[in-house]
Amino acid sequence: MAVLNMDKIRVGQIQYLAVMVMVIFLSFILFPGRRRVEPTSTFLTLVHLGTFAAQYGAQLWVTLVAGITMFCSLPRRMFGQVQKRLFPMFFFWCLLTSAIVTATHILRHPVETWSYSQYVAIYALSAGFISAAVNSIILSPLIVSAMLKTFQMEVEAGVGDIVGYANVPELKKNPEYVNSYRTFRRCHGASACLTVVSLAANTVHLYYLACQLVPGLI
Repeated sequence: MAVLNMDKIRVGQIQYLAVMVMVIFLSFILFPGRRRVEPTSTFLTLVHLGTFAAQYGAQLWVTLVAGITMFCSLPRRMFGQVQKRLFPMFFFWCLLTSAIVTATHILRHPVETWSYSQYVAIYALSAGFISAAVNSIILSPLIVSAMLKTFQMEVEAGVGDIVGYANVPELKKNPEYVNSYRTFRRCHGASACLTVVSLAANTVHLYYLACQLVPGLI
């Protein structure tokens, strides 16, 4: 039976697809007269809602459930092996789905028809897309690299099986470990902040979608 080799998956080679999707669909703003998609299309609405639900659900699950559970349950070396796969795929998923959600929103609401609430919605979606792009393209490789380097030194020091936070005074005397761990914490902290921004942006969009179901609100 064939086994999927995750080492052959190169997220970096395909993550720019999401950016390309955004560029293509933003052309509908620059050239509205050439639009060929019906804004009231049921299929377009289905893609928009389905993709938004997939992104929002993944963000809530990974951020509030999976990440915390694994950190508190797995030895650090095993946690690192899982995260080195999960981080790039999760951030790429958020980037791709964010691009699709933003693009389909623009298609469903031509720019010449935008109201105040639709401007707020597009600003929120844009903030989410930019946050996802920075996480996927810039921060994810830095986080994984620093994390693996840090955890490898912990394994070599015989503390790789610690679960949760590791406070090892001996390793703190190692400048290489200190620098690697500091890089990881800073990049991970920045990534967490961007994820919160993306979650907040998606929550704003969820409120916008909910208001559309109530006649007279928007």
